[in-house]
Amino acid sequence: MKENSMTTGTSLSQRLRAVSFGGHGSSESWEGEEKSGPRYYDAYLNGGLNREGIAAQAAQHFLMYEAIEGAAEEHRRRLGEDFAFWLPELHRLPALRRDLEHWIGPDWESEVRSRYATPGIRAYADRIDEVARASLPHFVAHHYTRYLADLSGGLMIARMFEQSYGIEGDEGVRFYRFAEIEDPRAYKDRYRELLDRADFSEEEQGLIVDEVALAYRLNNAAGSDLEARFEEYRAA
Repeated sequence: MKENSMTTGTSLSQRLRAVSFGGHGSSESWEGEEKSGPRYYDAYLNGGLNREGIAAQAAQHFLMYEAIEGAAEEHRRRLGEDFAFWLPELHRLPALRRDLEHWIGPDWESEVRSRYATPGIRAYADRIDEVARASLPHFVAHHYTRYLADLSGGLMIARMFEQSYGIEGDEGVRFYRFAEIEDPRAYKDRYRELLDRADFSEEEQGLIVDEVALAYRLNNAAGSDLEARFEEYRAA
């Protein structure tokens, strides 16, 4: 008989939140950064990047979500209605395609796969492709890591970003709009309940926890690629 998270005293969602709190801003997040912190993200939020620099972040998001949403399609085909993590209201690819066309132009996809596909983001997307298509626990780990983080920070980032760059409307910021989710806090609570109801064995939960920790490290490495190109992306 499988042992779920509730029998161990600590729910899966609680274990993942503990990993998440340790996954942001770790000492290994930005190798070689100045002590003041990553310049790229500070500039991103405060109007200090050119169009190429803004596009670089959207391109990373596209490659991450292309891998995750491709894996979601695989699980949906295989599991049908039993696939509880088919949650199209979270899907980001349609918004990212429009954002990238706004920032780059009609040839955005070739630019994303060549100019913006840095080693860190390739490693991240390759890892998702490698494990998440065949393994539901691995898929859930990456699904949780990306969507809850972007749902949590999206509204705040969008407000700062819009103010800093004088953006009106949705052009270039659709990624941050979860139009079908009226109450992000309540939605995140329901998502964590979904995690805790899932019939994952203790071994599978361990896989999920470990993969979430790896996902944060891969995300940090991809962020370091952006930091390394800061001078190229700095607004004139």
